[in-house]
Amino acid sequence: MTLPGLPSPRAFTRRDALKLAGATLAAGALAPQRLAAATEAPSRRSKKIIVAGAGIGGLCCAYELMERGHEVILLEASRRTGGHVKTIRAPLPDGLYADVGAEQITRPGYAQFWRYIEKFSLTALPWDRRRNMYRRINGQWYTEEQLVDPAVLAQLGLNRVEIDHVVRHGWTELRSLYLAPYAARITEEGNPFGVGLDHLDRVLVGDLLEQDGASEAARRFSGSGATRRAAVNPPAPTDVSALSRIWHAAILKTRGIPAFPRDVFHLEGGNQVITDAFAAKLGDRIHRHCPVTAIEYGELGVKVRFNRSDQPQELRADHLVLAVSPLALAGLTMTPPWPAAKAHAIANTTMDFYSRVLLQTRGAFWKGDTVPSINLESGDPRMTSTWETAQEVPGERRLLMGYGKSVQAPEETTTAFHEFYPGRNRPVIEQSIVHQWWKEEPTCVGCERRPFPFGELARMWPELIRPVGRVHFVGAAYDHLGWGMDAATTSGHRVAQQIDAT
Repeated sequence: MTLPGLPSPRAFTRRDALKLAGATLAAGALAPQRLAAATEAPSRRSKKIIVAGAGIGGLCCAYELMERGHEVILLEASRRTGGHVKTIRAPLPDGLYADVGAEQITRPGYAQFWRYIEKFSLTALPWDRRRNMYRRINGQWYTEEQLVDPAVLAQLGLNRVEIDHVVRHGWTELRSLYLAPYAARITEEGNPFGVGLDHLDRVLVGDLLEQDGASEAARRFSGSGATRRAAVNPPAPTDVSALSRIWHAAILKTRGIPAFPRDVFHLEGGNQVITDAFAAKLGDRIHRHCPVTAIEYGELGVKVRFNRSDQPQELRADHLVLAVSPLALAGLTMTPPWPAAKAHAIANTTMDFYSRVLLQTRGAFWKGDTVPSINLESGDPRMTSTWETAQEVPGERRLLMGYGKSVQAPEETTTAFHEFYPGRNRPVIEQSIVHQWWKEEPTCVGCERRPFPFGELARMWPELIRPVGRVHFVGAAYDHLGWGMDAATTSGHRVAQQIDAT
């Protein structure tokens, strides 16, 4: 059955979308059985697909579906495409720019992302932000050379086995000493279960490391210090299980990625050039200012309600791709409601929240200083890490970047940097900028997925990414390895393949 007013197999235009929406409204509300019959049985034909969310995951999925000959309409709630991939230039001078969202890609890793770099003829620039780093530990700054010095490591409290491991593999690989033997048992990237480790979902990482002989210092420095014995109460749901950490290590091992990748890159001109490239290819298939409000789904079709210029509209299609954060799904009206397992997975997925903080300085004051690198890990929540961005842009003014609190004033960043900067030169800070995502881009709720809660991995995975009927899920939260643009492009490509194959 063909819906009235359906365009021929080509791009949806604004006129097509309005015509189709009007025809659907005129047809009246659909009963579930009529909805299921609104499309033909699955076959190798051109399908009608709605993608909700024009972040990099939604753009990638829509592009792949378009390339496969399907009819796609992409509904974006906000004024812009790109989601958490956002490059700003104002109010920065002299051609400086900053990626205030997803800032880097790695090699190895980001396989799909690299494919699009080549396809769209973009340029990836090497970035030394993770080289020659200085780390503040217990209030004292250490160089990378010091953190592989056996005498220094002994003073920090590591035992002999841990010292030998760090000397060979580096400070950032400390946790792998204990997790690697377990991670080697997971052979399927998407399945951490059934290899004799399931019980570790209800074991804290700290307990596992302590059982295997880890020092208190090793547990603390690897972010795994909590143990049941030390806790007054049982572990909170927000605590991370050993199995979750082991699975993460196994995925990195499968992909050949170190725990702390040093070979990182960004796109020349800012990472938003890739989402802009997707958007240009999709053209008028994209409709901005169209927030989805309600979804009705059956076995063979979907109906989507959304607002355009505050006016309610409806569209029907064969498939719906939800390319939005799990946190945003709570605001949708679902008919029927999500199955209980899916509802639990969505409700219990947590996402990172932070501000991007920027400092515009006069000159590269750190060069020739007693600390000749600006790659700093301070541990200060107002600017936990510091590095230079837009390094290729000529001129005296330089731009520093870092992570801040979710709510933070610009002067807090400046104060923090003056307090923790370990060099002798006094930096001249001309401007401080805080990009608060909750304020600047309220439709972009949450960035990267946090580890699954303690004891919840079996309930959450793979339920979180499993389709519900013909409703599919794409984005940073919906991949094995929840690394921003990597997860978004990987899941977008995967879902497009699944839809095309039905």
